[in-house]
Amino acid sequence: MPLCGAAAGHTHQPSRRPSPPLVWLLLLLGAGGLWWHWPLLAPSLPLRGRSTAIVVLAEDPRRTEAALDLWQQQPDQPLWILGSASLQLASRQQLRRRGLDPSNPLLAALPAGDDTVGQLTALTSRLPQAIGRVTLITDQAHRDRALAIARHALGGEGIAVSSPPPLELPPASPGEDPLRLQRDVLRVQLWRISGWDGRELGLWLRRRPS
Repeated sequence: MPLCGAAAGHTHQPSRRPSPPLVWLLLLLGAGGLWWHWPLLAPSLPLRGRSTAIVVLAEDPRRTEAALDLWQQQPDQPLWILGSASLQLASRQQLRRRGLDPSNPLLAALPAGDDTVGQLTALTSRLPQAIGRVTLITDQAHRDRALAIARHALGGEGIAVSSPPPLELPPASPGEDPLRLQRDVLRVQLWRISGWDGRELGLWLRRRPS
């Protein structure tokens, strides 16, 4: 018996589903995107404590002075001073000139790291679990790159990073090449994958820490 109406000339076409390789590719791309952006997402989740630490990149003594100004206003917060051994010595002298005790248990010195990437990646394993926020002190010329590095390095641990405008300092040098920011974010992502930030390659680093 012939089929009636529109059904007579048409057969049912099953809906197409993505092939298994395409599904895996999409899942891989989604997972990769989540991994890449995780440091920017994690600080919004309750992964750590609620305490705040002040962190200063102490290559310029004016940065340390600004950090000490803030610390004297908020003396219950820990202060982390990041820089080489010679910079740590200079920071202790700045403390003494203010009548502050360098042996205060809320003061922490971190001389590890050859540059900003090395310093901030080293900090990730040092901060206590109670620390969920960091106030980062640096100068205006360095601020954008330092914040990008810190948010990718510390953000993956669930630590939110800020650098309040009132603490921005006059630039000590002309503004940085924007490509340096992109380069150092890639270095942090390399560190997240492998634990190595590429510093030994040399061409990514200047001789003087920054």
